[in-house]
Amino acid sequence: VRRWGVCGFARSASACGAVDTGWTDMKEILLSLVVSLVLTWVLESLAYLFVRKKSLSDYLVLLLVNLVTNPVVVLISVCTDFSGAADVVLTAVLEVSAVLVEWQLYKHCAERIAKPFLFAVFANVFSYFTGLILQLL
Repeated sequence: VRRWGVCGFARSASACGAVDTGWTDMKEILLSLVVSLVLTWVLESLAYLFVRKKSLSDYLVLLLVNLVTNPVVVLISVCTDFSGAADVVLTAVLEVSAVLVEWQLYKHCAERIAKPFLFAVFANVFSYFTGLILQLL
């Protein structure tokens, strides 16, 4: 059976738990999205402070940039059922894609981030690996 689900594309019911298992899984996905976004905001805010950025407008850009990229990455991750090497490849593709999108958004929207590509890489690497460490705790 193919249905339209939260993943946004026609998928088999087993590919995305939220499609066929009801409201409980939808709440878990929403909670995952919110927790991930908040943690990303906190961690990338720390990265922003670490590189001694103090522009309020650039900080708001950081928050909005992550509001654009983080839910997409998390939703794709949640709605796929890969394991092993396929999961590693998917994660790498998603993270590199997020960095590239964030780089362009910082480049065009931030006023005082002099090296937007390096900042996007640093913030995402810091956030990703800190998140991995937090998951192990």
